[in-house]
Amino acid sequence: MYLSTLLISVVLSASAADEPWLPPENPDPQAMLNEAQADTQQMKYEVALAKHVWYHHNALQIRPAQAGVRLSFALTYWKRLADAYPPAFAKLIEIRNEAAFNTLEGKDARRSFQDLAALNKTLLEDFATKDIFVELHKQKPEIAKQVFSLARPALIKAAEYQLCGSYIDPERDFRTAAMLFDNGKRLAKDPKFGERHLDFANKSFTNQTTTLIALLAVNGRQSDAQKIAQDAKKEWDDTTFQKAIDDALKGNVPQPWP
Repeated sequence: MYLSTLLISVVLSASAADEPWLPPENPDPQAMLNEAQADTQQMKYEVALAKHVWYHHNALQIRPAQAGVRLSFALTYWKRLADAYPPAFAKLIEIRNEAAFNTLEGKDARRSFQDLAALNKTLLEDFATKDIFVELHKQKPEIAKQVFSLARPALIKAAEYQLCGSYIDPERDFRTAAMLFDNGKRLAKDPKFGERHLDFANKSFTNQTTTLIALLAVNGRQSDAQKIAQDAKKEWDDTTFQKAIDDALKGNVPQPWP
């Protein structure tokens, strides 16, 4: 009797383990992501993968504010799972390739390329982002123009400075950087954000501005580079920042940040 009961229990447990994971009613994306991390730590790899895939495809439909998390922390957690569980790595590659295909086909091109760039960064394959952009530049320049700001970090890592020069607009790009800088400084005055946000704003403005100036200099557009440098120094009277501007005027392109 005991043996029969034990065997039935084992069979039922095995059957339950084989059932595919399904999301609950009214799922919360952040809770789902937290669960995926916990499942990975507990070596419940198959369930963790199912939750990561669900989160990637559904989080924004439920919580648009998850946009930043979806392409940063969530992918980092997924990569940790992939390092221990090959099917999770294979799925990352599959979704990356799908994003590349959609980009080249012009299917929601900017969002597809944004996913592509984030996935390649997670996989340490920024060169693949560069390769897709080069293809767009040759075959579909209008799409390339739409996604250039997303491709720029990968292009800079690959020293594709001349290609970058085809897409930069000095006045527009500097106005955008200055506007974000002003917004960042304003938010930093709120106790909810504080000094950490100010530090982010300072570093972001420094990187965006010096990159723009250096790319102009490398591409022989010295007058444009000088003009942006002068405007930038008026925007922020900081010794370290101004030294970085002077270095950029020499054509020293900084590495992408963050």
